[in-house]
Amino acid sequence: MRILIDARYLDGTYSGIGTYSRNLVENLAVLDTENTYYVLVRSGFRQGLNVGDNFRILSYSAAPVSFSTLFRLGSYVDSLKVDLLHSTFPVAPLRMKTPLMVTMHDLQPLLDPDFSGRRTFPLQWAYNYFYRFVYPATLKKARWVVNVSYHTRARLADFYPELTPKLVVVTSGLDPGHFEPPGEETGEVLERFNLDRPYLLYYGSTRPNKNLKNAVQGFFNFMDEYPGDETELVLILKQDRFFRDVRRLIRTRKKSKRVRVLDQVSRQEQKCLLQRASAFLFPTKYEGFGFPALEAMAANVPVIAGESGALPEICADAAEFVNPDDPQDIASAIAAVLFNTERREELVRLGAERAKQFDWRLAAERVRDIYRLLL
Repeated sequence: MRILIDARYLDGTYSGIGTYSRNLVENLAVLDTENTYYVLVRSGFRQGLNVGDNFRILSYSAAPVSFSTLFRLGSYVDSLKVDLLHSTFPVAPLRMKTPLMVTMHDLQPLLDPDFSGRRTFPLQWAYNYFYRFVYPATLKKARWVVNVSYHTRARLADFYPELTPKLVVVTSGLDPGHFEPPGEETGEVLERFNLDRPYLLYYGSTRPNKNLKNAVQGFFNFMDEYPGDETELVLILKQDRFFRDVRRLIRTRKKSKRVRVLDQVSRQEQKCLLQRASAFLFPTKYEGFGFPALEAMAANVPVIAGESGALPEICADAAEFVNPDDPQDIASAIAAVLFNTERREELVRLGAERAKQFDWRLAAERVRDIYRLLL
């Protein structure tokens, strides 16, 4: 078989789709030395992939979400004479003879009216129209749709019942490296970022579903209730257009210095910062999967998670769940995790056990089996 995997979200920013793409490709490389694989990346991709001789890396200049993907990529894919295109995101060529398989991570563009927001009105309208036209067109064209959680599959079936027969769940895995402590360099990283107090940690995007405004307000409520506590909140993120409201909220507080915002750090630095966090603050409103929560559990860090989306499915009983719309509930959860030793130790134990259940090798095996069914 000759299989092309569209992995153009591999851009070094550790996005969920990028994490999925890298781990799927590298675990397929371990499992399968017989079939021929082509991996499509953006021009300029420099991070590299750990693959074998039966893998060939191809560059394509257009962004994943683009008209070039819809109207030009198809002829290029057909010219490769591959047996299957596996797109790791639900945007694929509209005109293409090559069979298609798609991975569905979440339905945010369809569920969140602000997903394309904070742009000029014409551009926002264009993005909204793009997603609402392209998602169903891509999914209907696909022969199989892989969903990363049962929650995502259920929501997709609600939107498009006719797709139900071809919706399958292949739960994503967790890189075993997250179970390994980063080593002596952790102290150097903390010193580099001047972190000498206990801290809560968040990393990820700033999109509305991440609920950062309520998370920060919940932390401020916690500060007000426990004025003698010195815990800080560290946010690792890109300060883009969605962060403006959060930045304004932080600036309104006299103790705003207790909220530290770090730009994208290296993967190893992020791992070191996670290792020493008092808790991982992840009270999001919607997740299709939730890699950061699992990464925290693997690092023996208790997780405070939103009770919506796929997080209850992924975290099971191994997180302190909160109502993401209630900052006071978030504040109470922070206090419970920081000050209730018994609960904290329970979350650490349950989290470590839960994280071990997510295996990328098993996920890659299931994806490979689907390839065989389709071809």
